[in-house]
Amino acid sequence: MTIAHWVDELQGEHAAEALSALCVFAKTKQGRAEIESRLSDRAVLSLLSQSEQPKVRKNLYRLIGALGNERDLPILRRAVETEQTLFAVPSILLSLGKLGAKDVLEAYRIPISESEETDKHIAEITIAYEKAMQRFETVDERRIEALPRPYEICCVAPHGFAKQLADELKTLGFFGAVQGDTVRIKTAEIGRVYCANGMVEALLPIAYEVPMDPRSIANAVKTCIGASYRIEVRGYLKDRSGFIEKLKSMLDGRNNPSAYDCELRIDSRNDVCDLYWKLWNVEDRRYPWRKGTLPASIHPALAHTLTRYALSLTDAPRPVVFDPFCGSGSLLFAAEAQRDCRSLLGVDKSGTAIAIARDNAKAGYSKARFVCRDILRFEAREGADLLVSNMPFGSRVGSHRDNEQLYERFMRRLPNLLRNGGVAVLYTTEGKLIERLLKENARLTLKEKFRTYAGGLSPWVFAIERQNAPKAQKETT
Repeated sequence: MTIAHWVDELQGEHAAEALSALCVFAKTKQGRAEIESRLSDRAVLSLLSQSEQPKVRKNLYRLIGALGNERDLPILRRAVETEQTLFAVPSILLSLGKLGAKDVLEAYRIPISESEETDKHIAEITIAYEKAMQRFETVDERRIEALPRPYEICCVAPHGFAKQLADELKTLGFFGAVQGDTVRIKTAEIGRVYCANGMVEALLPIAYEVPMDPRSIANAVKTCIGASYRIEVRGYLKDRSGFIEKLKSMLDGRNNPSAYDCELRIDSRNDVCDLYWKLWNVEDRRYPWRKGTLPASIHPALAHTLTRYALSLTDAPRPVVFDPFCGSGSLLFAAEAQRDCRSLLGVDKSGTAIAIARDNAKAGYSKARFVCRDILRFEAREGADLLVSNMPFGSRVGSHRDNEQLYERFMRRLPNLLRNGGVAVLYTTEGKLIERLLKENARLTLKEKFRTYAGGLSPWVFAIERQNAPKAQKETT
């Protein structure tokens, strides 16, 4: 079938199939040119975006991304706010990335999973979001090391790990108060703050509980820290674009969404908001090993705080650290950055993952070793003092049923991977499954567990000890 045939089919009952076929043609420059010429009037695409068939809408979003024409952005902007079918959302996010809509992506909030049935879709949305955002990882040469005077800085930790971030900041000479998932410090040395590996971002508060209207916000902002800025509105359910335009007219006119030193963050809650500056021109020297990632890679700040927590549970002066589902190696590199480890070993059955992990190890001058092997068939030479892993869950293994089979076999093998007294720290959404399997294994004791939040999901952290004594469980929330 030709492009002309499939364009004609767009207004018929085979629209979903036609859109999918056009996505294939759009992979070539010639194909895109012909599709553009036949769709010079975008009215048909606008109509398709209102289709009652989710598959039609999903394939439309894919085609818009494949064509890469910015005049189709209004369709995606509306879709990201109105699309209710979860399986169609990844296509919106990926296309927004291709069209350079960073402001829309940064304003987007990944939904929280409400059941095991939605876990897979939320995981796919998370992966698509991370992939879309990677397109904007550019280097800004206008770097600063210090602020003109000391400011209060909210250092944001991964959810549930503020204590670990506070401990790390103390080692850097910053003593602050923990409030929720932030550690509040006061300093002008913003460059040193960005040496904290467990920090997700640093925000400079402007004002709290400000009325959510442009005039009040403009009065509260008063001066801009950077030479240029962009406006970022979060949690606002009304006309975001119109709100930003009104605010821009009341500020000093230096709003530049494509090139900026800092971000004016507006966190809206009903009729009030909190205001922050986020600097984008600070040198971020962290994670020299992070040259390659996988869609399911753990965030490096979370890797750092999770391993900081895990290392606090072992009394080994130079621990043997093992990750049985290592992916790109983030957890092992984070452990190595914090402790002199006798050895670090990662295992993964994906050859792609192992290749990326080895490249990362080379880039970070790491001594970690990586083996391409199925952990269910791997025989360790010695038991680990500490096993820490971002377990497979969600769409990474396909389904909860797949997890049951994998986890049951892995948990039976877990005691053989640990020395007596060794500790395993597992990060997973499969909380109920882990609890059941622990009850069935007399050689494993639950030390503690707690829940976190990341990317729309609420994973659990399980700290498990191998010992021969009878089990005595302790739960922390």
